[in-house]
Amino acid sequence: MKLKNIALFLASASILSAATIHAHTQHGHSLADKNYEANFAKVLQQESRPEADRKRDAGRKPQKVMQFAGIKPGMKVLDMVASGGYYTEVLSHRVGPSGQVLAHNNNFILTVLDGRFNKEITKRLQNNRLKNVTRFEHEFGDFNLNNEIDAATMMLNYHDLYGQEESKRKAVLAELKQALKPGGIFVVIDMEANPGKHNPKLHRIQSSIVKKEILAAGFELEKEGNFLRNPDDDHTKMVFDPSIRGKTDRFVFVFKKST
Repeated sequence: MKLKNIALFLASASILSAATIHAHTQHGHSLADKNYEANFAKVLQQESRPEADRKRDAGRKPQKVMQFAGIKPGMKVLDMVASGGYYTEVLSHRVGPSGQVLAHNNNFILTVLDGRFNKEITKRLQNNRLKNVTRFEHEFGDFNLNNEIDAATMMLNYHDLYGQEESKRKAVLAELKQALKPGGIFVVIDMEANPGKHNPKLHRIQSSIVKKEILAAGFELEKEGNFLRNPDDDHTKMVFDPSIRGKTDRFVFVFKKST
């Protein structure tokens, strides 16, 4: 199984790299992008990806997210609060063998729920299955990354950050800005909340709050996506409620580090 998984990863990476290089050389960027996306779609469907991940794809639309965010081969990406690593693996395939993904988790994420997320990401990365992924286990404030990250992501977790004191949130965003290269991007996806007092028990956050805070931290809003929106979600239920889980109304922001 170890050799099979490694072979599948290398094969998928080779397909993506070869298709992109050939298309750029022979037919220009538009065809290259089309061929690359077609091959990336095939990679996402491979049985080497966990079945649970593939079941989540319909609701999370990982390929659309990667396209919209502008994640490309060769990038170095920091996946902040990676938890069990669903997006870490998508990013791994997206950036390819010439890229790198830092799967960030802090001690709380690694120990909460009897170590559930630690077990999940350990299994995901065992036997060097995703060769371009490095576990980045640091507390906020201890990243020590300086203008070296092309892109950072915080997927479905900013609402937990909002549970911290404002000064701590500002410190996290300042640390992230320091980690990014000039012009680097910061991708945020989270579950929408209704206006009013923040209710952490729902695991939601108002998009207006997120936008305001990140802009105040010195980022520019590049674009906002509505492709994960769900008007049938009235924002009153906890996101783990069986009636709405996996179908929550989500916003997508792509910010850029101001130069």
